[in-house]
Amino acid sequence: MAIVDAVADLVQSGNTTPTIDDVAEAATVSRATIYRYFESIDDLLWQMYADRHIVDPDSSMAIAGDDLGRRVRIAEQNINDFIFGDEEGTRAFERVTLERRAQGRGRDDDRPGRRFDQIDVALAPLAGRLDDGQLELVRHALSLAIGSHSMLALLDTGRLDPERAREVTRFTCDAIVAEAERMVAENAATEGDG
Repeated sequence: MAIVDAVADLVQSGNTTPTIDDVAEAATVSRATIYRYFESIDDLLWQMYADRHIVDPDSSMAIAGDDLGRRVRIAEQNINDFIFGDEEGTRAFERVTLERRAQGRGRDDDRPGRRFDQIDVALAPLAGRLDDGQLELVRHALSLAIGSHSMLALLDTGRLDPERAREVTRFTCDAIVAEAERMVAENAATEGDG
């Protein structure tokens, strides 16, 4: 998106605190256009940092081969390192997203689904080994441990420190992988019997 690229260019050129006017000029769009997509400069900056700092899943998981556990751990790390590394930015993003929904201004693209980009690549070795319903179950179960809502639940509600919270997200991912592998073995045994 041109607006996100414009703010990234401004930050890279040394303007680490751009205004909406700076971004509008750089992107050659109106302020109203920016506010149609972003609640504030903080919201825009968070989106830019997220777009630029979350590791590409394909390249990061290449080292894991078909090792499902390792691939899922990499997905968890790619997302949660960023999320837990910017607690205040994550809270601001969540606040803005929830406010839009509460005010009836929510859009389908308010939550870009970066976690699913990572999870889907991580789960590639399960293709054809789980049926669609099973794969969807594993995919969505992992989404509970990977992403901003897990940070909020574990730090704010659970009152865990970030290190312990990350132990919980990794443990959860490992448990889900173990269950997925059990389902794969069960499917293979059922096919062998048939």
